[in-house]
Amino acid sequence: MKKNLILILAIFSIIFMSCSRDNPNPVVPPAPPSIIVKINEVYSRGTTDAPDWIEIFNSSTIAVDLSGYKIYDAGGLTSAKPKKEIPAGTVLQPNSWFVIVVDDTTASGFGLSSGGETVYLDNASGTMIDSLMFPALGTDTSYGRKPDGSNTLEKLFPFTKGTANGTGNTQKIIVLNEAYSRGTTEAPDWVEIYNASDFSVDISAYKIYDPGGQSGAKEKKGFPAGTVIPAKGWFVIVVDDASASGFGLSSAGDQIWLEDGTGTKIDSVSHPAMDINQSYGRYPDGSANWKLSPMSRGTANNP
Repeated sequence: MKKNLILILAIFSIIFMSCSRDNPNPVVPPAPPSIIVKINEVYSRGTTDAPDWIEIFNSSTIAVDLSGYKIYDAGGLTSAKPKKEIPAGTVLQPNSWFVIVVDDTTASGFGLSSGGETVYLDNASGTMIDSLMFPALGTDTSYGRKPDGSNTLEKLFPFTKGTANGTGNTQKIIVLNEAYSRGTTEAPDWVEIYNASDFSVDISAYKIYDPGGQSGAKEKKGFPAGTVIPAKGWFVIVVDDASASGFGLSSAGDQIWLEDGTGTKIDSVSHPAMDINQSYGRYPDGSANWKLSPMSRGTANNP
């Protein structure tokens, strides 16, 4: 009887231990989806009627409530002014955009510097979750992530406020392409500009100049208003004219600069001496390879 009692107790002990042992394959609840919200695009060349703005992008797989999120520049970073809060109730769906005008008349309003600066984004708990440093921009250009939400940043033309930044070539590529320095009174010196972009570009506010313009000894030569170069197209400007900004290219060799509408130098070239039937140009057009060759004014450069 005593042996049977001991056996029964042993069995109960084993059963109890088995029941109390941890499950070797517990059910682990899935981790909550990550929230990924970034500054996606900025535009700094706004006007009173169309002010500066910043675009926010939600890379998450879930909708995100942006209530309490704040956007700001150096003024908000140093507490010199309040940070701009995104309106309460703003819910951003997955893979979607939200645009906030920053340059308004409120105490937290701030204009984005046309020369470039850094902007910041805080989440609702006050933690900085993103920042973006952008360069000087043209009136028709923004700066953003391409594709959306990625770590690749570049100038975007045209800007894509509230829509996808795309994956193709959205960069403006305007370069000096060919120069001729052996002009005459009847057929003066000229410089050819090439648009290597995949779209037309208005270069009305661009300027071209030689050492006189570079040193400030004379005016820089502006392009005529309404000058638009088609994609993969050319524009020829006569530089040796009678205007205050006219300049002749030295037949012994000279240097030429090109700047965009923001006053940023975007290209320059030093050309050598050339024969009367030669020009100095890129071959093929828009490439890094310059050479002396027969003139091809306003058309594809000769080999």
